[in-house]
Amino acid sequence: MDREATRPPPAAPTTVPETETPMPARLLVIGERILPFERIQDCRDLVRSFAAFLGEPVEFAWVRPESLAAARIGIEPGPSDDPIEVVQPEAPRNASMSAAEFVYLPSGRPDWGAMWEGFCELALYGGPPHRGEDSALVALAEPEAEAASEEFDAIDEIRRGIWETTGLYSEPDEPGWVAVSGRDRRMAAWMCAAIILENVDARFDEDRLLVPAAASFRLKDEVKSVITVVAKVNHYWQAHVMEQEALAARGA
Repeated sequence: MDREATRPPPAAPTTVPETETPMPARLLVIGERILPFERIQDCRDLVRSFAAFLGEPVEFAWVRPESLAAARIGIEPGPSDDPIEVVQPEAPRNASMSAAEFVYLPSGRPDWGAMWEGFCELALYGGPPHRGEDSALVALAEPEAEAASEEFDAIDEIRRGIWETTGLYSEPDEPGWVAVSGRDRRMAAWMCAAIILENVDARFDEDRLLVPAAASFRLKDEVKSVITVVAKVNHYWQAHVMEQEALAARGA
């Protein structure tokens, strides 16, 4: 038998598809490494928002102070360039935080989990407090004496809002208070101190954080304030925990 006749025909040459060149980032955000860890996390969240809005990659660099100074020299505008714009914060530190827009579920109940995409700086770190000093929210001495709302259960709504925004379980405690279960005593104490600086009353008992709650609380006022400060402070507590764990890992 002719071996040439039985030999399979040569395989057709395969074409290797060209790899797509990744799009270079047109926006670069630079953060100084000496910034607090939670600020770096906030910058990352901001960069993600930019990327989602632009529909393209955004670069984020976390650099040493001398590298930031060198980068600033490198982008020094020339005679025909636009000057570098310095954006100042709009609200003074003693102003209260602006209210987030109310978002509702199809059922008509507040959608607490979708109410905020982020939080402004804690008053603990110099940001605007949630409420002004003249409108500070304190626990009622005799909450039973106040008329309850006929439209909704304010205490139940506070508990639902805390759960939806933080995943923390809460329950009614002594009259005028709701107790939020935390991870440990340090968490409860830290959140308590931060909430008080937001001009909202707070206490703690071991690993439980206590915040005001009364049947007479109004949905868009006291109820929303309690949920907001617990969600806001819990957000920064989680960043604080991440920072401590990162420092411990670097020291290990």
